[in-house]
Amino acid sequence: MLDLKSIKPEGERKDYGLQRVDPFFTDPTGLYYRTFENMLDGVDAHNAEGSMAIESFIVKSEKEWFTRYQSAKMGKAPAVSVRSLGSKPSTLFRWSGSDSATVVGHEDQDYDIKQFEIDDDHVVPNRLAKIMQHKLGDWPLYTIILAFGQILAVNSYQVTLLTGSVGQSSNKLYVIACVYLAASIAWWLLYRKLKSVIVLSLPWFFYGLAFFLVGMGPASHNANAWAWIDNVATGFYAIAASSGSLYFGVNFGTDGGSPVKTWISRATIIQGIQQVYIAALWYWGDSLTILNAKGAGTSGLLTSRATLAAITTPIAVLLWALGIVCYFGLPNYYRQVPGSTPSFYRSIWRRKIILWFFITVIIQNYFLSATYGRNWAYLWSSAYAPAWAIFLLILVFFVGVWSAIMFGFYRYSQHHSWLLPIFAIGLGAPRWAQMLWGIGGVGTYVPWGGPVCGALLGRSLWLWLGVLDALQGVGFGMILLQTLTRFYVVFALLAAQVIGSIATIAARASAPDKLGPGGQFPNFGLHPFNAVQEGWFWGALFFQLVICVGFFLFFRKEQLFKP
Repeated sequence: MLDLKSIKPEGERKDYGLQRVDPFFTDPTGLYYRTFENMLDGVDAHNAEGSMAIESFIVKSEKEWFTRYQSAKMGKAPAVSVRSLGSKPSTLFRWSGSDSATVVGHEDQDYDIKQFEIDDDHVVPNRLAKIMQHKLGDWPLYTIILAFGQILAVNSYQVTLLTGSVGQSSNKLYVIACVYLAASIAWWLLYRKLKSVIVLSLPWFFYGLAFFLVGMGPASHNANAWAWIDNVATGFYAIAASSGSLYFGVNFGTDGGSPVKTWISRATIIQGIQQVYIAALWYWGDSLTILNAKGAGTSGLLTSRATLAAITTPIAVLLWALGIVCYFGLPNYYRQVPGSTPSFYRSIWRRKIILWFFITVIIQNYFLSATYGRNWAYLWSSAYAPAWAIFLLILVFFVGVWSAIMFGFYRYSQHHSWLLPIFAIGLGAPRWAQMLWGIGGVGTYVPWGGPVCGALLGRSLWLWLGVLDALQGVGFGMILLQTLTRFYVVFALLAAQVIGSIATIAARASAPDKLGPGGQFPNFGLHPFNAVQEGWFWGALFFQLVICVGFFLFFRKEQLFKP
């Protein structure tokens, strides 16, 4: 019995949440209907299932309509071109600022600006917000900044690398993990109680403060004081890094009708940059390790001189500026408090995909987190392969191969949204295989083609497994996006950070590989028969494969985009 008039009674209050929902795309003026009707003259057997397919045209029309809707909300003339829909280039529609459109080429086709259902008391965003919603391709500027926040949150260990520390003691790891755990809980509580613009702007303050303290460390002539400054900087970075799930979960909030292939293209860019970024950080860490092994220490490095402040201070200022830009420039979507969800925590127990995601985090962190640093150190540890050759391999795999694979999924996921998740499930345990190759000893020496060629071949296989691991990570992320709403995704990721921190602490204290490969990653090159008898080797492999079985069982049942 509910209708629009009862929700929006004339002459009464207009501040209810139900009155301010974004409209759905229904083509109320028939603009896109008439456009498609004119396009039917050019339909043939070749384009009937492609560019002229009704489903494809509806997706493009919805995207075009929401672009005009956003332009109207920002007070701009929502210029319309249907050439992107496959129509003739001469078919142009432009809003004249009145209640109807000025139509160039088809004067009999009008549309009413009231179709956007913009309230009379709507406040046009400020100039900065308009700039932030300007698009570069399919990416509004604000989404690039939020994606950058997600990239920075890859690992809190990167601050330790910048300070010149080669490794982390167990006590330091416990403290950082506890800080990360507590900060994850705090970000969730803030997300529930405050506007999203606050929780997306505040992490930049901690990022900037961390870099600022890193630069101030060398100014202290007391070694203990310098160490404590570095520890505090690492803690601040851990606080900021724990907000990465927020940037992933609430980014692209102004989108309307984004298909799965668009999610894949965005994940491709962000994940690819993350991989190159981490590789560069571990190159720096490996350089520190080599210097320490030679007894040179870090006295000759930039990180030990006060000139470091000249580099980190501008970075800190830039990060603080990004926080200010986010606070004043994010769209109105982020200036609202998430609504109350009755029985939210109770409903989590009925979401099998979330519970299995938590189990996945426990398994992966317990069995694989302790050797994370040792695994990445393998990439730059060769005494024969030059650094520039390894860097070229990184570009080939993490940029070239990665983009080619994801382009294929981008193309075919338009009609098969389940393709990437199912493929990711079928990969098995690429991260475990990469660690077995990198730290188990087999990849240390490859006798094919001489020492240089063998070293590059070993790194090539390691990078290929890294591409498959990243592909599986994106696939599991697609599973969450296709089975959960934004609110549930944010909770699942932040709760996983809490659970993962506990599992990481437990791994450092009791895992079979807490101090090295151990029996979990035996050396098949030296003692293959003894290696296959290791119980932890088979146990760890079994648990990694169980992860895929669970996702396969629960994904189809809870999938929102069923074929």
